[in-house]
Amino acid sequence: MKYRKHLLTIISLTTCLALTGCDMPGFIYDTGYWLDDKVDDLGNWLNGNELEEFTYKDTEPYVPPVIDIEPEVSEEVIRIEDEAPEEEGDTVDYDDTALEQQLSADRYYAYGTLSQEERRIYRVIYTTMFDFGKKVTLPSLDADMIDKAFTCVLADNPELFYVKGYNLIRYERGGRVEKMAISGLYTMTGDDSAVHQERAEAYVNTCLAGMPQTDDDYEKIKYLYEYIIKSTEYDLDAENGQNYLSVFENGRSVCQGYATAMQYLMIRSGLFCTLVRGITNSGENHAWNLVKSNGDYYYVDVTWGDMSYDLKADEEMAELPVMPEVSYEYLCVTTEDIRHTHTLETVFPLPDCVARYDNYYVRKGNYFTEINEDQLRSVFDEAYYNGEESVTVKCANPYVYGDMKAFLTSDGKVFEFLHDKGNVNYVCLDNLNELIFYI
Repeated sequence: MKYRKHLLTIISLTTCLALTGCDMPGFIYDTGYWLDDKVDDLGNWLNGNELEEFTYKDTEPYVPPVIDIEPEVSEEVIRIEDEAPEEEGDTVDYDDTALEQQLSADRYYAYGTLSQEERRIYRVIYTTMFDFGKKVTLPSLDADMIDKAFTCVLADNPELFYVKGYNLIRYERGGRVEKMAISGLYTMTGDDSAVHQERAEAYVNTCLAGMPQTDDDYEKIKYLYEYIIKSTEYDLDAENGQNYLSVFENGRSVCQGYATAMQYLMIRSGLFCTLVRGITNSGENHAWNLVKSNGDYYYVDVTWGDMSYDLKADEEMAELPVMPEVSYEYLCVTTEDIRHTHTLETVFPLPDCVARYDNYYVRKGNYFTEINEDQLRSVFDEAYYNGEESVTVKCANPYVYGDMKAFLTSDGKVFEFLHDKGNVNYVCLDNLNELIFYI
């Protein structure tokens, strides 16, 4: 998640014999800001001048905000007297066979991971929440199993934007639980939810009208990723921030709003997507997505793709370009990649995402498994041709990255790929194995 923007000093050089960069070994997309309070290894002059150091400018100490994305859960105990008749709970009317068939579709990923007993609970909760039900009797006395099924219902169904949690009612007689029932905790009435959904559909329809007409899942996923980022501002105080209304109605959201918006748009596009929850490696709650592109699973984090930071030079330096509006660092990444910054905490199993075919950098040609001068020249030439402000060189591992960094910066080889330019600013993201050159 990103919380606020910070300033960073980058050196601008005016001679082709000098190269300046900023090496940030501690930078991670952990919460969307520069973590280090110092930028090391600045001013590494190729002509042998002494190393200069410039400190990172942070306006105030960072204190991570507490963001609770977990559902609200309350419990109620109703004691039944021995001589009193048992209180009748509500029921929900639905065709269980038809619903079971509906939920067998790929889009209900979490449902598909459940046992038969858990699926029965899921179907009752699913129907209850969509019907705004209260005190609906459940086919189980296992509170943990009920909670798991509820979590899976929310993971599969972003349309339940009006559900903030549930109340579990235990009916006890003589200290023994005889049955359990569930009531949804709703943020609005059914009529109000219909009004909000209608407003949301205006955004959805406009977005989907511009969807690329292609059979390539990746291009569609990339389009939705960019569309949400470019139309949304991260805002901790966003109304309905934990659901897609914040994105679709107001254009301001937090992580779960971004993730459920992506999920809903993917579903409406006929693409697979589910909600994933966990924590960042700085300990904050977070939400992102599991998608399927051209038959393979990948992770996508739209929130962390919204990374338009302000990078400004020192007062004595010339004005420098800002970071790109969209970061593609978390567009179609593997389990190995996501675990560098995210810890998965889901109640249902997730696939091991190993494919890289539809990773952004692989598709763009900016993914390097070795130093390849022809590939580097192609990457820079394409960026110039497309009028891009920066070039990202993504390396397969720390070993390739170390060699690439030395080759392009310490050895000054980057100037061989620049078009009539005697200076360049660059950023090194060591723990992401990534270099960004501003051209």
